[in-house]
Amino acid sequence: MNDGMERARQRRNILEELGAKIPGFKGYLEAELRRDVDKMQRDWLAGQVDRARFAVNGKIRAWTKAGRLDVLSTAGSVEKALDRLANRIRHADYGSSGFFDPVKIGHDELEAIYAFDLALSENVEYLAVQVEQLPETADEDMVNRLYDAVQSADRRFDERATVFEDVTHKGGK
Repeated sequence: MNDGMERARQRRNILEELGAKIPGFKGYLEAELRRDVDKMQRDWLAGQVDRARFAVNGKIRAWTKAGRLDVLSTAGSVEKALDRLANRIRHADYGSSGFFDPVKIGHDELEAIYAFDLALSENVEYLAVQVEQLPETADEDMVNRLYDAVQSADRRFDERATVFEDVTHKGGK
């Protein structure tokens, strides 16, 4: 996330650089920048999940043509679970709070969210590898393991939402 923030800072236009000189405005710009980077990161991650889903869909078509209908139900569930996960990532709460938001997300909470996002990135990479390893001839055990892994990633994503709920109940810092 810090690398993305640094690249985004380097792309600021003249007006944003001028605004950064105004007391209090720099923090607002940083929060907006953080929000933009968070959104880009989540969109990219959701895109990775979508690519895995498209690959599973391709396997489903191949297995259907080959007459391997015994795994289609589970494979269809994998595809739906990947779609759900991608949409949850894409539409998740931002990793910052706005200037006028009643609840502010503090540094510690942001660090916790970023840690979840990093772990989620690693989970998505693992899912992509599992999808790539699915054989052309359907393997029911592998499809079941993939389904379990997708469900696990989805449950892990629930923990990210818990951070936001905790901040809301505590009133932020």
